Amino acid sequence: MNRKLLSLGIVSVISLLVLAACVGPQTAEISREGTEAPASLATVLPAVGIKRGGTLIMARPDEPLTFDPFIPGDNGSIYAIEMVCDSLIEADDTGLGLRPGLAESWEISKDELTYTFKIRDAKFSNGNPVTVDDVVFTLKTLSDPAKYLAFVLKPVKAITAVDRQHVKIELSEPYGPLLSALSAYAAGIVHQKTYEASPEKFGGAPMCAGPFSVESYERGSTVVLKANPYYWDNGADGKPLPYLDTLELRYVPESNSRVLGLKNGDYDLITTVAFNQAKSLEGDTNLLVDSTPIFRLDYVYLNHQQKPLDNKDFRLALNYASNREAILKAVYFGYGEVPNSYMPKVNFHSDSVAQIPYDAAKAKELAQKSGYDGSPITVMVDAGNAPSKQVATILQQNWEAAGIKSEIIEIDVGTAWTMTTKGEYQAYVSYITSDINDTDELATIQADFTAGSQAFFTWYDNKDVQKMLTEARRSSDTTKRAELYEKVQEIVYNDGYSIPLNFAPVINGRQAYVKNFKQLANGWWWIKQVWLDK
Repeated sequence: MNRKLLSLGIVSVISLLVLAACVGPQTAEISREGTEAPASLATVLPAVGIKRGGTLIMARPDEPLTFDPFIPGDNGSIYAIEMVCDSLIEADDTGLGLRPGLAESWEISKDELTYTFKIRDAKFSNGNPVTVDDVVFTLKTLSDPAKYLAFVLKPVKAITAVDRQHVKIELSEPYGPLLSALSAYAAGIVHQKTYEASPEKFGGAPMCAGPFSVESYERGSTVVLKANPYYWDNGADGKPLPYLDTLELRYVPESNSRVLGLKNGDYDLITTVAFNQAKSLEGDTNLLVDSTPIFRLDYVYLNHQQKPLDNKDFRLALNYASNREAILKAVYFGYGEVPNSYMPKVNFHSDSVAQIPYDAAKAKELAQKSGYDGSPITVMVDAGNAPSKQVATILQQNWEAAGIKSEIIEIDVGTAWTMTTKGEYQAYVSYITSDINDTDELATIQADFTAGSQAFFTWYDNKDVQKMLTEARRSSDTTKRAELYEKVQEIVYNDGYSIPLNFAPVINGRQAYVKNFKQLANGWWWIKQVWLDK
């Protein structure tokens, strides 16, 4: 949810509220007019040397649990869904901005309460046209309070089809993040008839209008995606994307196995290369290594409903006892940055919030103040994830020096995530990514207990924070929003929400013949523009 880069300039023609005055290096100036952008981003790129066809074999540490866009919160599913389901609005080639997707243009009323979208002439992977009924059905389904990301459309009062080509969204109050919210994976437009026939079957055999469709889906092994022959977006050569015929997503949880497979030529592309292994790949002239900053924070989830983690002093004791600089050097080999926040660096991040320093003496004092009885804390890590295990081991040693005991357990990633969502854990070494380029999504998911995921499965509940988040999303004044999000960052971070470890970049490895691969700040990739020079 798993984030500078080069902007292609198309963002300036997109009607967007939330990036008008972003904080820091991700600032972009966006027009407020409802305008029409070029039908294809790729058409502004040169077509020199592009080769079509072939199969890209991609090894990942995460597997998709479902292709139903209304269900998941795991990146294994989210990133795969992004290959299959397009939304009305799409992230641009960097992930920092937005561009038209299945909506080719839109208009915003002067009072900022009505958005009217013109739906482009596009087809689902079965050849059926994308209709306004499909769009209305999708957005109404997403807005169902029972859905995981329903909160992103909470201010929406009505979603209606104006005619055969236009959909209108009416708001109960101004909502600054709306366009970014509509770019989220959960807003991927689904084929209404297929979804209504069986939501459960849709999760394994989705029908969407993205660049790929699912040919086969074997849990715990491989997902095979085929090019959608009806895809609406064209490549630089003027023909429909994607350039590839097939994309194979292979589930390879062990980092060593992914690296060895790349070196042996078993894989064309691997994601999430361990930092200690990146240098070994750089020495191979047949391979390329990409290190990219993304909207990502590596951190230790803490379950506030489990004792002694229900005590703020104890959570802060864990934070003061954690030597993040040592972890940055030993585990990340200097890649990244020690964080000062409970969430990744998205557009309204503040550098002004002071970091919690490493202070073993203060940690010991806080642990005693909390009434800690010496019971060990169980720290969960994904099986086969060597860096996470190393982080947990260093933390175990740090905490022991402050009088806090812990034990480490390794569990396969799918089971670990399921346990996390059910609250069946104490501490979990993992990470989070932002799906959109606006702070609101993760700030709400992580810090608002009422949003639908129990403050992202931490059970953190701060009423003052919830009020500030509501006020921030109601405003289109970027200065006011920045001030409110900074206050939230300060409070949640110092409530000991979690144990932030690193604003970590992502490192991917690929064969030199894999061309035009781009890692978005949102965490996923535009595989539709990848081609193979072989």
